[in-house]
Amino acid sequence: MLACGDCFLAGAEEDEKLHLRIVATPPAADGCVVVVSVTTRHRRSETLVILQPGDHPFIRHESTVAYRYAEISWVDNIEAAIASGNAKRREPIAGDLLRRIQAGLLDSEFTPNGVIHFAREVLR
Repeated sequence: MLACGDCFLAGAEEDEKLHLRIVATPPAADGCVVVVSVTTRHRRSETLVILQPGDHPFIRHESTVAYRYAEISWVDNIEAAIASGNAKRREPIAGDLLRRIQAGLLDSEFTPNGVIHFAREVLR
């Protein structure tokens, strides 16, 4: 079962590049979690949470958490994607980095309102 801090790689079929996704909340009673996406840092990237090489084994260059892409997902759907090979499980994150990502989730002006509301409920 996926837990808060677990990571996986996913992307659209036509997208050659898979993105690191992080389960940013514990599962709610209905089995939903908030998932955030890590992207390469560009000039217009949101810079609330910047990740450096070494913060996670997958990160090889400066990256950011793109809160605009945060979404509520069913744990069962993520696990099915991993089981089918459409997503790949990666090393989890924990501690201070996870807390920074969770704080950014609630603080970012780009996080969708429904995601903020859900996250506030499960992170209490």
